[in-house]
Amino acid sequence: MLLPGAEKVNDTEWPDLHLTTPYTGSMWLVLAALWLQPVDWLAQGRAMKSRGDAQGALAAFERAVATDPRSAAARDELGFLLAVSGRRPEAVLQFREAIRLSPRFAAAHYHLAVAEWLEADREVALEAARQAVKLEPLNAEYRFRFGTMLYESGSTEESLQNLTAATRAAPKRADAWNQRGLAEQKLARFADAVRSFQAAVRLAPDNTEFRNSLGFALVDTGQSDSAVAEFEHVLKREPGNVAARVNRANAWLQKGDYDKALIELLALKAEHPEHAVVRYDLGLALKQKDRLEEAKAELREALRLQPEMVEAHYTLGVTAWQDGEFAVTIESMRNAIRLRPGYAEAHYMLGTALKQSGALEEAGAALAEAIRLDPSTPGPYTLLAQVLQASGKKQEAAKMFARGAEVKRELESKQARKLGAMGPATRR
Repeated sequence: MLLPGAEKVNDTEWPDLHLTTPYTGSMWLVLAALWLQPVDWLAQGRAMKSRGDAQGALAAFERAVATDPRSAAARDELGFLLAVSGRRPEAVLQFREAIRLSPRFAAAHYHLAVAEWLEADREVALEAARQAVKLEPLNAEYRFRFGTMLYESGSTEESLQNLTAATRAAPKRADAWNQRGLAEQKLARFADAVRSFQAAVRLAPDNTEFRNSLGFALVDTGQSDSAVAEFEHVLKREPGNVAARVNRANAWLQKGDYDKALIELLALKAEHPEHAVVRYDLGLALKQKDRLEEAKAELREALRLQPEMVEAHYTLGVTAWQDGEFAVTIESMRNAIRLRPGYAEAHYMLGTALKQSGALEEAGAALAEAIRLDPSTPGPYTLLAQVLQASGKKQEAAKMFARGAEVKRELESKQARKLGAMGPATRR
């Protein structure tokens, strides 16, 4: 292979210097040393990578590793390009060797994490990402990717810690703010989520995904009008955005604009009959219009399409209860609890239906669990007191009635303090 500016003489590569002046013997020794100096394949590979020459860079990094097999940097660079080329198992081997050679090489840990994540080995990926963050805690990219991995793995609290660190390290990174908002939303920190999504939208105002996230969070916080405005902003840019249309209908439901919501959801059903969320939201809208049979049919269809949709089980149970179908309510609430054991409202509703069915002992157990999961809601105390009273346990019933009344007073006091803190100018 001829390097640029070289010509081949007797099967040897020599620089074409076009000598015009005589050289002394010492000068020839210097030039000979330059000619014999090894090529820096790592530097050449990086230069080719920066120019977008992936194949040339890959070949150069392969030469770099062959020339210096103990170079962790060369192995990491080679692994990166192997991963980009779809040769992830080979890339993983290079990253692992780079880490063996240089255990504190944060980039190699990070690249290993990404490759293993793409190979669906989440446990290994998370540990590698954790090491990268430990070695470079202020690296926004490492924090963001680690936080995203944790979020997708269900470790939402730890995810939020890392995403918060990412936004501190890179406050102008919109995707980090959006992902942080998703974690806050999942943890029911809705006001925080709104602020994070607003930051993402300020930084990337044309990103419809971020606006959709903001609108959804505004629905969660009861700001329906603002939510509708965000969804309509999305739909101006992307009229066919199904998520924005569904979310706008959901915001209308929250506002009490049931007719608007029904028109939109019926249109979406016609266009996307297999969309589980559309069928669920349509069931909600029909329920609000007291069209209970139609509502139950839509909720059942949502569950056929997505059997793990906890909210559909719960809403079907409530709708059936409104129709006096306690057996359906009991079954639906048990399904919801099976999928989400900590669902306090489902335990409460289960206890209600069991009491009305005459199963007092089971009702008492369900209501006691509802209280354990959420001791701040008065309703289960009163209902459990009634169950105890009906079971002949009058003293226990009296204590439970008293406790329920106390919790109700605490709740009303808390609500009054919150309203007072708002001030007269901001009351709505």
